[in-house]
Amino acid sequence: MSLPVFFSTTAAEAVVGQVLTFGEDVAGHAVRVRRLGPGDEFDVVDGAGVRVRGTVTTASANEVALDVSAVTRAESEVPSLVLVQALAKGDRDLQAIEATTEIGVDEVIPWAAERSIADWPAKKKDKLAAKWDNVLRAAALQSRRSLFPSRHELVRGTGLVSALGESDSVFVLHETAELRLSQALSELSTAQEAGAPKRIVLVVGPEGGISDAELDALVGIGATPVLLGPTILRSSSAGAAGLVMTQNSLGRW
Repeated sequence: MSLPVFFSTTAAEAVVGQVLTFGEDVAGHAVRVRRLGPGDEFDVVDGAGVRVRGTVTTASANEVALDVSAVTRAESEVPSLVLVQALAKGDRDLQAIEATTEIGVDEVIPWAAERSIADWPAKKKDKLAAKWDNVLRAAALQSRRSLFPSRHELVRGTGLVSALGESDSVFVLHETAELRLSQALSELSTAQEAGAPKRIVLVVGPEGGISDAELDALVGIGATPVLLGPTILRSSSAGAAGLVMTQNSLGRW
């Protein structure tokens, strides 16, 4: 059975054999909520790849000490997986980044598409960005990840192309596309002998769809419109479905 996992940047300082003390940021949940005490084991991750495992020596509501038995570091995989998620109403964008974090997304790019109903107005931008960060962290901990996804700055409309690079393989999920994502991924796998992309990017549009101008801009930098399947998925589920297919194609699942 997997051990409980908590977050603390202090994990980066851990050394095997050391007794590492965590404050209320860890103890508050480990002791008060999970009722962990001396003799229990748990993991602490720093979100940047470090995972510390140890046994509780002392515990209180404000402080917990861990006798460190193992320190490991997770390395980023190549290609990394990127989700461009259009802002959506009803927290569907948050549902999308939560699910894709559990599936293994490495980076998320919030996108205020031309047809997005939801938006991040300037006075609320920092608060809404923090909300995305909290969802990403919680989902990463729930899925027991050592590496947390990174969130990019918000991009708008056709400005999305500025967040994408020449070494990216970009797939735009679009209901009018004829090429299926499964086929595109298969062809990408075959072509990797000539050089693997550094990132595989899945672009998910808003409820009203991606505008012609946005699609043209993406195609103009080499993006490929693709179809997931015979049904139309919501903005909250399209990215997750596409990411599962990508993980499977890469042989990671």
